[in-house]
Amino acid sequence: AWRTIRVVKSKELNMLGKTAERSMTLYEVLGKMQPHARRDEFLFADFWTVMEKRGFGPMLALPSFIACTPIGAIPGIPSLAGATILLIALQILLGRRHPWLPERVMELTCDADQLRYIVEKVKPLAVRVDRFLVPRWFFMRQPVVRSFIALNCVACGLVMIPLELIPFMGLIPASAVFIMAIGMATDDGAVALVGVSISLFGFVLGFERLAALIV
Repeated sequence: AWRTIRVVKSKELNMLGKTAERSMTLYEVLGKMQPHARRDEFLFADFWTVMEKRGFGPMLALPSFIACTPIGAIPGIPSLAGATILLIALQILLGRRHPWLPERVMELTCDADQLRYIVEKVKPLAVRVDRFLVPRWFFMRQPVVRSFIALNCVACGLVMIPLELIPFMGLIPASAVFIMAIGMATDDGAVALVGVSISLFGFVLGFERLAALIV
């Protein structure tokens, strides 16, 4: 009987150890976003090919990160990022195992030098942030909670499109999606729920500003 108990406990510890391993770090996610040297353009498909098997977190991180950078100030970029986030998050709700995007989205490009510069500037901060990103609150993996997070990402992507009419307002939903995406990529449920909280705040503020703009 004691031998059986020890075997069961050993299996539980091994499962806990596997569960506690981080899927990725923020530094790794940013590294994958960094364009290769001597490239004038960063092709969305390049990132997709490398990261499509790493889950939906990194996939959501790229468009939301771009929308949070100075590149996101270019007219049309917030709407494109929002539409991409919307498509990816909808696939989480539909239970797809691997994300898919239309060919036209895969062919999107941005200035490689500008993105490379931004990523290099953010990487030192990512190393510090990674110290606080630990696998926890594993209830985030439950289908109901995962669907709730995906639903928030859908709403953020949707609201980013009209919010492009209001300067800098799209940063709130974009930041919320990026934080939720990092939480998903690093298995940190606490961080993902911080992103959810920011998204709820962004919805209230965004709808107020849109209502004022219409009136």
